[in-house]
Amino acid sequence: MTGAVPFQFDLPDDAAADLRAVALLGAGLAEVRGMLADLSEAHLTLRQDVLQRQREQERDKASEQAAGAPTMLRWSELDRAAATALWLWLIGWVGWLNHRFGLAADLPSCWPQHPPMVEELTALAAAWHAAYDSRAHPDAPLRWLESFARCRQRLRGWDVSRCRNGSHIPPSTDLAWPDDWRDTALDAVEADLVGRPMPAPPAPSDAHGQPPAAAPGADPTGGEPV
Repeated sequence: MTGAVPFQFDLPDDAAADLRAVALLGAGLAEVRGMLADLSEAHLTLRQDVLQRQREQERDKASEQAAGAPTMLRWSELDRAAATALWLWLIGWVGWLNHRFGLAADLPSCWPQHPPMVEELTALAAAWHAAYDSRAHPDAPLRWLESFARCRQRLRGWDVSRCRNGSHIPPSTDLAWPDDWRDTALDAVEADLVGRPMPAPPAPSDAHGQPPAAAPGADPTGGEPV
């Protein structure tokens, strides 16, 4: 037994019975103490093994969640099933990204409640998968990191309500577009179209769909007769 302290106690041949009982008890206690030391050491070893396996499982889970970018990334066109799959994939990847780069100063934890951040992170995740693909150009990861640096600045800009301070704050309504913004946009379109020329009418064609032949002596380009 590792860690056990051997019991060393020499009794005289004519030792009394009670002294012999004490010696046996001491030997028993020493054996129990050694067993407890072995058990404690085994417990520590097992605990370290369990913690190591948990860390490996967490890494594997993060890798699985970050792997395989979905083919459909346009949020406005997703049905419920496709959106669920994309959400789970993106949350897993962003969790890995935060763990890897420490984004608390740039990205609030409530980012799923900020649509611009969702779009930004979706594009960033898709680009990451393409950049780190085995078929990508060798400098693709470096170009992704450069894009990532610019993306971090944009993420801070999208956090207009300062949710990075620790709690989600909905954007102020005075920063939102008015309900009739589409009508105003159409008025601007109409004003722009007024000053533009009308499209040229199509050239006439005969019954067979062919343009009429030019008159004898006429310039085929439309100029004066030659």
